[in-house]
Amino acid sequence: MIDAVLGKFYKYIILGLMIFIFGYVFYANSLAGKLANAEKVKTKAVADAIKPYQDAIDQAQKEKAAIMQTWSAKIIEVEQNAIKKIQDANAAARSADLAASGLSKQLSEANKRLSSAPKQTIINYTIANSELLESCTTEYTKMAEIADGHAIDVRRLNESWPELNKTLN
Repeated sequence: MIDAVLGKFYKYIILGLMIFIFGYVFYANSLAGKLANAEKVKTKAVADAIKPYQDAIDQAQKEKAAIMQTWSAKIIEVEQNAIKKIQDANAAARSADLAASGLSKQLSEANKRLSSAPKQTIINYTIANSELLESCTTEYTKMAEIADGHAIDVRRLNESWPELNKTLN
């Protein structure tokens, strides 16, 4: 008789356990879906929070590249201008060297003739030499002023260039 009563209860117990298991599986699946949705929402929130910073980094990198390109173009232009000025200076130096060589020959000839020259010629020669020395002194003074200005410019550029590098990096 106990088997007959227990047999009926086993059916109900098994049925109850099956309902509980199916309910638990349904509940677990529901929680897994909610977890997946929450994970998607948080991933999107993190991406949205990072986006302004990433955009700012990208913009800063673009600006840095543009600044570097501008400076690179400017440096190339300055270098080309410097090369042209050096070439012009070399041509002027060659011309001055030829003129100085010609003047040296003329002075050598004049010195040879000076011992037999009349007094007025010697006076004229002395006056010409005096004017030449005065002209040379004036030119050397101008050249010294220009060299001083150049030295100041070079020093200023050398002192300011590291500051520029700090701002770009």
